[in-house]
Amino acid sequence: MDTPYIEKDCVFTLEGKSFESGGAVVANGFAIGYMSNDMHSITDWHGNHLGYAKVTASWPVNSFMTDRMYQVKAVINDIAYTGRTAGGSCIWKGKRCK
Repeated sequence: MDTPYIEKDCVFTLEGKSFESGGAVVANGFAIGYMSNDMHSITDWHGNHLGYAKVTASWPVNSFMTDRMYQVKAVINDIAYTGRTAGGSCIWKGKRCK
């Protein structure tokens, strides 16, 4: 990937206050996005499809957010990444597969 993808304008407003998220990033060697609700794709903050995802493993965790952690292989722009997420609608962070 010659030009990294860095998502802009990831702001939401709640009770009159604005908050900004980091958004999705796809760069040389790593990717950050959001797991779709159906756990079959990686999206950006706005819900736009970035790539396809497949859960390859999961295990129980003791967390206030979820009771499982998921290992996910994703393909974005024909490049394979492996990373983890707490589930649907949660952030996914991956590194490029070797």
